[in-house]
Amino acid sequence: MEIDIREARSSDRDIIAGLLETYLQELAQYADFTIDATVTLRYPYLDPYFTEAGRHPFLIWRDDQIAGFVLVRDPASTGARWQVAEFYITPEHRRMGIGRRAITSLWRRFPGAWELQVHARNATAHRFWTACIESLAHGAPEVRHVHAGDGRRFQFNFRIARAG
Repeated sequence: MEIDIREARSSDRDIIAGLLETYLQELAQYADFTIDATVTLRYPYLDPYFTEAGRHPFLIWRDDQIAGFVLVRDPASTGARWQVAEFYITPEHRRMGIGRRAITSLWRRFPGAWELQVHARNATAHRFWTACIESLAHGAPEVRHVHAGDGRRFQFNFRIARAG
């Protein structure tokens, strides 16, 4: 099984939009409050990933099939560190190690300071991200409780060392 993470092109926007809609519907069950960004038509951040510097859309491939996507912001966009803004593996591709291999590849490509947030009620995602971070991060992550527009989240701050 070959896993590849490829930067998406503007021609891939509709593919990501379709995946994003499913992802946001699934994610909504973990939110404490419903907000407009959980509906694709109102998700204000997708188009900037294809037009603004510092935002990077990626498609995750398993062999010749799209298995998911990841939206990343770089330090120029966030003002501080790399950020996993959105990450999704389709249900039929889960529990195969695809997500872990994809995020490992991404973090090795872009070493440095990273952050990501997980809904406090999403125990599966919390376990996934904790395992991925602990396996690759340099040192223990800093974990903080934050309050976002849709409710409580855990924010992980960590550093990925350069390979070498």
